[in-house]
Amino acid sequence: MALPSRPALSRPPTRRPGRVRRWAIPALGAVTPVALIVVNIAVFIVKHLAAFRWSIAILAFVSGMMLNSWIGLKIYRLFQTRYRENALVSDVNQDIVLIGGMTVIIGISFITALFCYLGLANEANLPNAMTFLTGIFAIAVPFAFQFIFTRVLGGSRKGAAAELPPNPFPTALPPPPPPPAPMGQPSQQGFGRQR
Repeated sequence: MALPSRPALSRPPTRRPGRVRRWAIPALGAVTPVALIVVNIAVFIVKHLAAFRWSIAILAFVSGMMLNSWIGLKIYRLFQTRYRENALVSDVNQDIVLIGGMTVIIGISFITALFCYLGLANEANLPNAMTFLTGIFAIAVPFAFQFIFTRVLGGSRKGAAAELPPNPFPTALPPPPPPPAPMGQPSQQGFGRQR
């Protein structure tokens, strides 16, 4: 005689570890090797600071040109959106605004690179608080501008799109009429009428 089998008990759901918990131990294990690599790179740069000064100054100039051009373009778009009737945003004056803006951008980038070059003149003065705070400020500037431009330009574009009148020209055009029948051949309409 077969005994009735017990119903199988459902297992409690197993929780999978989250991404943070999954990568926490490997990340903690990698802290010491990464710190050793950073220290070695820093000591190498300090020992060869004269060679690195020029490359860091050139990189500062290039990154300053890119960042300042981006900021200048966003400011011009914001000015163009807010003051459409101003003479600076007219098509006639675009070349003058472009040349003046690029002059200011090149000047600011050059001054930034020069201060960077002069700040790395003596390895005995490194590290110092001024260089550290300037670096933090330079990192924060693009993120702050991106936040400001997203809030200001994003809202103005939505408002401008809502204020525009509907398109007076339809996007879907009616199909073109059929071409006329060649000379000497009866049209299809005539065949239909004869029938």
